[in-house]
Amino acid sequence: MKIKYLFAGLQVLLLAFSFPPAAPTDAEPQQVQVPAAFAATNGWRWPLAGEPAILVPFDKPEKNWLPGHRGVDLAASAGDAVFAPQRGRVSFASVIVDRPVLVIDHGSGFKTSIEPVSAEVSVGDWVEAGTKVGQAATGAHCSGRCIHWGVRLDGEYIDPVLLIRDMRPSILLPLNE
Repeated sequence: MKIKYLFAGLQVLLLAFSFPPAAPTDAEPQQVQVPAAFAATNGWRWPLAGEPAILVPFDKPEKNWLPGHRGVDLAASAGDAVFAPQRGRVSFASVIVDRPVLVIDHGSGFKTSIEPVSAEVSVGDWVEAGTKVGQAATGAHCSGRCIHWGVRLDGEYIDPVLLIRDMRPSILLPLNE
């Protein structure tokens, strides 16, 4: 049991230094935790102007093939500017089934997907965090009311909000008298 906790602690430490964590097993689902120090200093930003409302939060499925919500839906209207949430290279900008999708590879195992978005960048383009990459479009997923923002770390979906905010609960410590 101690080895399991030691291994989990090592994974978090490696993530803090931008090394990929060990691949999860099918035995038990893992929720990737992004250390607070990383969330506060990594340069990630919202893919929309300001801090958009989260209409549908991240909901990691227990198993990869089960239902869940592998990203967040952020309130947006068709035509709203969409920005690169982090520096990276555009790896995909095309239509999947019935909606335009943009994928940015940020390196160190991180990939962002945003949909529906009419891309103003091309595959292979380098973009900086905050660079306008397109406009919110209409598509079946959000029907012109939002964009879906997903982030994968080494192929596993993680909650993108953890890259922006420190979501840990506040803990009150006793006063020393």
